[in-house]
This record gives sequence, structure tokens and C-alpha cells, in this order.
Amino acid sequence: MARSRKNVNDHNVVNLRRGYQPGIAFFLTLIIFLYLIILAWNFFTKKHISIYEVNASEISDDSPLYAYVYRKEQIVRSDDEGFVNYFVPEGYRVGQGDIVYTLDYDDSLRGMLGNLKADSDGTSQVSTIREQIETFYNTYTYSSHYQVSDFHFRMNNLLLEQNRGNLYKDMKKMLKSSGNSIQYKKYKAPRSGVISYYTDGYETLGEKAVTKDILDKSGTAERRQVAPEGKIMTDDPAYKLVTSNDWSLIAMLNDSYYESLKDLDSVRVTIDKDGTSFNASIKHYMQGGNHFVKLSTSRFMERYINDRFLRIEFALRSAKGLKIPNSSIFSKDYFEVPKDFCVSTDGKMSVIKQVIDESGSSSVENVELTSYYSDDDFYYIRDPSLKSGDILLSGGGSTFRLSKTKPIAGVYNVNEGFCRFKPVDVMYHNKEYSIISDSTRDGLNVFDHIVVDPKELNDDDFID
Repeated sequence: MARSRKNVNDHNVVNLRRGYQPGIAFFLTLIIFLYLIILAWNFFTKKHISIYEVNASEISDDSPLYAYVYRKEQIVRSDDEGFVNYFVPEGYRVGQGDIVYTLDYDDSLRGMLGNLKADSDGTSQVSTIREQIETFYNTYTYSSHYQVSDFHFRMNNLLLEQNRGNLYKDMKKMLKSSGNSIQYKKYKAPRSGVISYYTDGYETLGEKAVTKDILDKSGTAERRQVAPEGKIMTDDPAYKLVTSNDWSLIAMLNDSYYESLKDLDSVRVTIDKDGTSFNASIKHYMQGGNHFVKLSTSRFMERYINDRFLRIEFALRSAKGLKIPNSSIFSKDYFEVPKDFCVSTDGKMSVIKQVIDESGSSSVENVELTSYYSDDDFYYIRDPSLKSGDILLSGGGSTFRLSKTKPIAGVYNVNEGFCRFKPVDVMYHNKEYSIISDSTRDGLNVFDHIVVDPKELNDDDFID
């Protein structure tokens, strides 16, 4: 019976589970979680200040134009057929009566002239040829097969440049000494000018015949080399002669460009292909209801002797200086002060302020200005210790009461970790950026750090 009771008591025992007791790991995790919440809260509620590093740059908002190249030129045609050999490099000037090329009927002269050119090769010529080959190698594309013939032409032209002085005379001597009786004809320049060995079909187009339709073909002008295979037929172009250094660029203007140029006698023109700039005189005229401009100069004609259309820009809406975002610029009121009342010592500007105490006694205080700006007539000053009504003293004993203010444009400089107002002179701006002067007194320098959007900041606010 006793055994039975024991079993009954065993069934009445209840095992109670112990409650959860958090350990140190739980508390550490909770602390880290709360810390992250606080950081996130601070991040989303704190004002974020964007900083910009000032850099030297240039802004140009001129839209490029395509211009027609007009020059005084004539095509000299062959009066016979045969194999042609030239004695004047392209881009060189010839005088009336100078020998330009010869014509023979069996191509015998070509080999002889090749030997003469090879005999005169020098170290400087080899170096120049290597440069031309390297340039061709670096710029050649399979889609531009015309570059091969251009390269071949440039190499021949280079050899002509090295030998042009004596090549014809040396040829005559060689013919005489060898007893060779090669029959050839020599051709002389009918007048003085600069030689070109390319044509494009626009040589006879007058300047007033340049229309909008012509300019629209700027990308389709085809340049053709004369006698590309060394043989020429009767009445084929033998060469082109440009007879004047004066040349022009003819472009069509929209209303904006016309308004900018209409009162100018000259303008600075930049050629896009190589960045060359020059001054050109301006002549306006109407053609087909459109404004046209003729830009004339006598410089660099030889450089563009084979170009018919050029992409150009004007320096009308451009400036060079320090580049900053427009959003960083705001204004503060500065007191206008005659220059006699400001003193510069060791590069720092200060004024002498009259101070009157409660008893009516007066004294003076030297105020070193935190910021100032100047033009030809006045200083413009600001400092926390100056207010309207304060009296300044000059070195000669004159007095001046602060009252008149002028808004001065500036930015917040934060090089030292807090906001310091610096005046700026805006020379040009577009929708996003401004170009400011790099010589403004107490202004900005390259690599300074400024606030991009200072709307909610004040003087001396710290920047984290």
C-alpha cells in the first residue's frame, strides 16, 4: 500500500519553468540599437551643408556657327595631258613666272626626281617624316579611307618642302650630265599667290551667292586632290592659286547673335578645329530674309587654304576666372565709407570709431574689419561692432556717421571651419554657374571652400 501512495504523490509534482532573465548580451544589443536610432534621427533631421571647392575655369555660352570660307582663288588648268611633277609645296607662295610643275609623256621624270629627293634626305627630314607617320598611325580609322591618299599627299609635300629650293635646277643638271633627252614641258605661275593642290567646286562662288542652303551643306563638301595618280588630262585642274592674303568667313546669324554683333566693328573669332583665335572686321547684310555677317581678316589664310567650311565661335558671352555655383551667392549690406576713414596696416583694414560712455566722455576704438570691399570712390565695410549711427574719425580729424549701405554680393567661405562672408565680383553667369574675378579685395582664391546653399546659415556658424 505504501508503494501505491508514493506513485500517487509523484503524479502531483508540477515542474515550473523559470522566467527569462536577460543577460549582458541583450543589454549591449539594446544599447547599440538605440544608438543607431539616434544616429538615424540626427541624420534625417540635421541640416546638410554642401561644400564646393573653388576652381579656375572659363564659361562660354556662345553657340558655334558654321561659316563659309571665301577667298580670292583661281583654278589653273592643264593645256595638255601627261604625267605631272610638282616643284612647289602646298601652302607656299610663288611669284609670277615661278615654275610650278612639269609635264612629260612617259613618266620618265618621276624616277629621276625621286632619286634627287632621296639623295637630299637628312636627319631633320627623317625626324619630320617619322612624326607624320606617327600622327597618321594614331588618327587613322578604317571608315576614313580618304586619309590614306591624304597621308600620301602630305608625305610628297613634305619632300617638296625639303627640296623645293634646288629641285628643278638639280633635275636640269642631271638631265644634262646623263645626256638624257626626256621631253617635258614646264609651267609657270601666271601671277603671284599661294599654291593649293585641292579643289572643292566652290572656287567660283561669289560671296553674295552664299545662302542658307549653301551653309546647310557644310558637312557634305567634298575635297578633291588634283592629279591623285600623277597623271593629268587636258583641261583638268593642275593646281589652285590663292591670290590674296585677305579672306572672309560668311555666316548666317540668328536674332540673338545679330543683336550682339550689330553695333560692333570687329569681333574675336575662334576656329573650333584648332583653337586659333583672331580679330575680324564685321560687315552685315541681308540675304533671303536672313541676317548674314562677313568676318574679314588677313591672318592665317594659308592654315585654312583647303577648308571650305569652318566651325567658329565668338567670345561674346564668355569669361575666365573663378567658377562658383550661382546658389552660393547672396548679398549682405555694407556701410559706404569715404576712403579717408579707412586705414590699411600690415594687410589688414581698420577704422577708428568714436565711443561715448554713459557720462558723456568720448574715447576712440580701433576696429579691425572682418570684411570690406572697395571701388574707385568708396570702401564698403562690415563688422559686428559697427552699427548705423556710429561715428568714424579720419586721420585728419574729420568725422563721418555711418548710415548709407550698399548690398554686396558674396559667399560664405568655410576654410577655417566656420562661415565667413567674402565679397565677389561676378563677371559672367549662366543658369548654373558664375565666373567671378580672382582679384577682388578680400575675395576668394583657387581651392577655397564655400557653402553651396547658405540660406539657413549665419556669420560664424560652425560647419561640421
